Parts: sequence; C-alpha cells; structure tokens
Amino acid sequence: MLWLGIAIIALPVLQGWQWVALISPVFVTLLLTRVSGVPMLEKKADTKWGGQEDYEAYKKRTPVLIPRF
Repeated sequence: MLWLGIAIIALPVLQGWQWVALISPVFVTLLLTRVSGVPMLEKKADTKWGGQEDYEAYKKRTPVLIPRF
C-alpha cells in the first residue's frame, strides 16, 4: 500500500521516462503475493496448522494482501 500511495502522489509530476517508476509498485506487489512474502508464510502456516477447520476457514475469508471493506 505504501508504494501504491507514493506512486499516486507522484503521478502529477511525472514526465518522460519517469513514468517507468510506476513499475515499482506492481513489481513489489508481485514479489509479495507470488514469490517471497505470502507463499513462504502460507507454506509455513500450512505445515503448522494445516487441516485444522478454524485455520482453513480463516484462510478462505481473509484477503491475501489488500483488505476488503
């Protein structure tokens, strides 16, 4: 959320090649959700609590990165 907020704030002043900076929030989000952050933590949690009914229900109703309102 921090990188996305910084990118939104910077939008009015970006010129030319500076627009490439918008790749950063997308890249960070992909890293956290697909590579390093969430998959590693879920794997560890699945080995510890996997199969427990309350944990599986928690995983189904909780969003991965961006909260639902």
